[in-house]
Amino acid sequence: MGDSVRYAISVNPLEEITDENANTYTVISGEVGRNLGGSGVAAVTDYSGAADVQGYKDNAVNYREAIDSTDATDISSEASATFVFIKNTGFTYSSATVLGVALTASVKVMIATTTISILDAGESIVLKDDNAGIACTGIHVRAVTTAGANDTNLGHLAVEFLVVD
Repeated sequence: MGDSVRYAISVNPLEEITDENANTYTVISGEVGRNLGGSGVAAVTDYSGAADVQGYKDNAVNYREAIDSTDATDISSEASATFVFIKNTGFTYSSATVLGVALTASVKVMIATTTISILDAGESIVLKDDNAGIACTGIHVRAVTTAGANDTNLGHLAVEFLVVD
């Protein structure tokens, strides 16, 4: 196998229960009854994309700035990605390579105008298509409140990303 990205997702559906002595415990959700997960490998043509397009280049990060006043910030200009990783760093955007101070805000990830995820600090999302069918110019990021609301006084978040074809 040539270049690739290996990924894994682990889901632990939990609920809190209280016993007759008012002690609380976190257990696997009774409705689901088990942990969920999956893993895979995304084929990658190469890692030669520009830092601003790929998110990393020559062992250095290139953060995307998720601003608080528009839904139109593309995660990348890559038109044919096989793998997309998007993460809310939890810090303000200082520059493409430097994080600012901590910011209690979320990243809204959208495809066109449809919200697909609200990521709190440290959370991430992965998209994969070995047929290179992910058009990143349609994937937008925006800084929003932790409740997912638009707030133009919030500040700008640094988004870590990796986009490869």
